[in-house]
Amino acid sequence: MCKKTECYIIPPYLLEKLAKHGNSSCKRALNDTGRITERRRSSLNNLLLRNPAEGSGDRFVYDSQNQFEQRQKLIRQEGQEAVEDQTVNNAYDTSGFVRQYFQETFGLNSIDGNGLDIISNVHYGEAYNNAYWDGDEMTYGDGDGKEFTDFASAIDVVAHELAHGLTQFFANLEYQSQPGALNEHFSDVFGTVIKQKYLQQDISEADWLIGDTVVTEEFPGVAIRSMKAPGTANDFDTQPDHMDNYYNGMGDNQGVHINSGIPNKAFYLCCLEIGIDDCALIWFETLKALWRTADFNDMVETLVSTAQQLILENKVTEKAVEAISASFSQVGLTPIVV
Repeated sequence: MCKKTECYIIPPYLLEKLAKHGNSSCKRALNDTGRITERRRSSLNNLLLRNPAEGSGDRFVYDSQNQFEQRQKLIRQEGQEAVEDQTVNNAYDTSGFVRQYFQETFGLNSIDGNGLDIISNVHYGEAYNNAYWDGDEMTYGDGDGKEFTDFASAIDVVAHELAHGLTQFFANLEYQSQPGALNEHFSDVFGTVIKQKYLQQDISEADWLIGDTVVTEEFPGVAIRSMKAPGTANDFDTQPDHMDNYYNGMGDNQGVHINSGIPNKAFYLCCLEIGIDDCALIWFETLKALWRTADFNDMVETLVSTAQQLILENKVTEKAVEAISASFSQVGLTPIVV
């Protein structure tokens, strides 16, 4: 559940690098993480203790009014017309598209499958360089205009962060080491899938970048991450694309944003073989079958067994197992197929 750190779209280590290069807004965003982490722990405890009740998954968009607080002023809610504030409308529309994708594709009633309301907070803080899922709602900064801008308008950012909620409710992957990297991986998977659906692209047209529309021309790179080519998105991108280069350090919660590049590359390769829709279904069903401490090998084994079952049900191509095996072998994770 990302308990030990926030599920931010901009990793703390990237904010730290930018802060060292003189960006004071990145420094403030980095300093704010500890306070929000404590709030998130309280939110998670409340979510785990409350009795589930079927809801309608309505959208509510609040204006934080440049304060570092959530739910300051409700501006727009489900069914209401667009307002003058385009950032509010962006948060409303993008979160609605994410909700619609999960409902139409997987039959989910909101991201928890039980009609959880989708609450968004925009204009959080002043020149705040991040967006995050805190356990029960979304919060978006406007960016400082120097490195980052308008997080609520980026469909892949919105989908990535809401997918942390999906993982929270269906797999509860702990947020450190390989389980944490898988947590980030599944968010990148659905971030890029939903981005391609939103832009009506096929996999050959897609750029496979995460967060390319929230970085400015001054940012030292083209995006936050690349699924096609991990390690190339920006000057500080250290994501490996093979287990030979696995990060074993203690930073980034033992590499949750770093090592996710390995399964990310395998997902990209698998999509090239069997298409993004079959891959999305296999990954979604795999997520539901995982557990809190699942590692890379656990996920690959579960992907294979899930694909085998979906083939029997005529829901994915018969080439799925072969494609998964080949894709993960290319990143140093060879599954055992029985």
